[in-house]
Amino acid sequence: MRSPIWALAIAVFAVGVDTYIVVGIVPEVADDLREPIAAVGLLASAYALPTAILAPVFGPLSDRRGRRTAMLLGLVIFSLSAAACVVAPSLVFLLGARAVNGLGAAIILPAAYAYAGDMPDLRARNRAMGLLSSAFPLATLLGLPFGALAATVAGWRGAFVLITLAGVAAIVLVRLLCPADRPRSAEPMGYLASYGTVLRDRRGLALLSVTLVWFLGPLGLFVYFAEFIHVTYDIPTTQAGLALIAVGLVGVIASRVSGRVMTTIGPRSAVLLAICAFGSAALLMPLSTTALPLTLLVLALWASGTWFGIPAIQAVVAAHSEQLRGTMLAFNSSALNLAGVIGPALMGAIITAAGFAAAYWSAALIAVAAFALAWTVLPRRAAQEPAEPPDAAVAA
Repeated sequence: MRSPIWALAIAVFAVGVDTYIVVGIVPEVADDLREPIAAVGLLASAYALPTAILAPVFGPLSDRRGRRTAMLLGLVIFSLSAAACVVAPSLVFLLGARAVNGLGAAIILPAAYAYAGDMPDLRARNRAMGLLSSAFPLATLLGLPFGALAATVAGWRGAFVLITLAGVAAIVLVRLLCPADRPRSAEPMGYLASYGTVLRDRRGLALLSVTLVWFLGPLGLFVYFAEFIHVTYDIPTTQAGLALIAVGLVGVIASRVSGRVMTTIGPRSAVLLAICAFGSAALLMPLSTTALPLTLLVLALWASGTWFGIPAIQAVVAAHSEQLRGTMLAFNSSALNLAGVIGPALMGAIITAAGFAAAYWSAALIAVAAFALAWTVLPRRAAQEPAEPPDAAVAA
């Protein structure tokens, strides 16, 4: 039987690679377009901001029109805007195309996770969440070298050719492998009604708060890890950044393992275990500075906790509402991205005022708060079963 999950994984992978690939081509773009490197650096923000802000706007789309329809719409927008980046004559045009690119990603991600969440079998659903979540650390691992290689072989425009091809491949695979699904109810809610239902749902908002609080630490510290290595071991920043490859490698493994473990212990226990792993790593990091291998070992614990938990929290949120699954996952995506905005600012302020050790210990305290919140609000295993019989087409 042809599994739709590989098509979803390619779509999520394309979004992830597009997030990281610009890191390797910023100097080339600056030289070619004769723009300051600081201005070219906005290419990352131009892509990420629409993804963070607009995901809730398009979350109800898959609930109303079907997951497959939403994914195909997002992938078409994503691919066309990536192609526009290839032929961009100026930085302003390129920034605009990147923003539209991010719009496509904002539609794709919630719909892909919701499609996985619609699967009727608990084991298949958990493994699907793990596979989709592993696409992002894999993109971390491959995005930068892909970008650098493309810039070397075909110039910076070649990197966007790769993104365009990945988007087109995802369109083809989604059409071939993903059976058409139907809306979550015979009379889907209107957009405003969907938002109102989510915002009035205290249990649902509590689940989203777990994501927000938990990832303030991991995403806040991730930005500064290369500088931490540079300061601690006097290693050039260009080489220190290579340590982040370990994050991608460990993340891929942890995400894949997570789906299997969830089937045994349940998503709630997986989330609690993941928070404990990150909190322990944050507590140990200031104590690991006697040797670089020890620091990298603690980083591996940090990465494994972070990426092991992402499929689990997605599974919890996906199981919360059959009718508004896409909307809930879209809000969860925004909570994750909001943590990525607040976390670096918070940790940067702590590092400036009191140093790296204080930032890591602060992250450990945040992990304690996230654990207490998760323990209180996450449903027990019985709540993870589908509330209603799922769409037969999705099970195919």
